[in-house]
Amino acid sequence: MKHLIDIITPLCQQFPLTEDGLHVDVSPQKLWSAWLTLANKDDLFPLAEAFHKEGVRLATTTVYQPDPKNRPDCHEVTYHFMLEGLPVTVTVSVTGDEALPSITSLYPNADWEERELMELCNVPVSNHPNPRRLFLDESVNAGIFDKYVAMSELTDLANADAVWKRIREECRTSEADANTDTISLPSANQEASS
Repeated sequence: MKHLIDIITPLCQQFPLTEDGLHVDVSPQKLWSAWLTLANKDDLFPLAEAFHKEGVRLATTTVYQPDPKNRPDCHEVTYHFMLEGLPVTVTVSVTGDEALPSITSLYPNADWEERELMELCNVPVSNHPNPRRLFLDESVNAGIFDKYVAMSELTDLANADAVWKRIREECRTSEADANTDTISLPSANQEASS
């Protein structure tokens, strides 16, 4: 794996990183992984371009709010890349209306994930080739799930019933307020039959 670190290191060092820099972990089972956080979100596309040229593939993308109570407009988007057997995790932060550069032109599998960022979390993505919605009707404001439930909870299928119950309760409460979003959700009976 050392030879893979020797490939990744100069690619990452071309760009300003946060104070943590690039770090490499080796587990007791001798599994290697590399981690970095870009200091500037605009460096994501050039880094992805350099990765792409080296044959690094994109496995998936995740998003979370590091401090939803105090900084609800801040998201960290994490791109999970793979170079042969080496996971390389790249994190970028976006705040407010800052747009994240799309990497779909390099990695077509980023298409849906970037669209989910825009739709479910209201994270703007610039230069996306197909920014239309995946799931929600256009009448529903982007970022609706961030408002009602953390994405990490939403993706935890063990808690799906509790999450949807809380969303329904929040929607009922917000229907009384004309200034908040409302969405139509299936009833428990409709969910059970599908």
